[in-house]
Amino acid sequence: MHITTTLDPVSLKDAARNPALHIREGDVDIYFESEENLRTYQGMHVERPGVDLVHSLDNPTEDCGTDWN
Repeated sequence: MHITTTLDPVSLKDAARNPALHIREGDVDIYFESEENLRTYQGMHVERPGVDLVHSLDNPTEDCGTDWN
């Protein structure tokens, strides 16, 4: 599935389909209202589950030293 959005994720305003103010992330094309908004977006840390969330936050009882039984 391919998604195209012209809603600038920084300003939340509708942006024209200007190829110079456009990026593709996976199957999503994102258009921006200005170069400044594009740079702001690129500078934001976005968690990508396949890359950034590879560590489990699971805390099983045997690891925390508490006996719940």
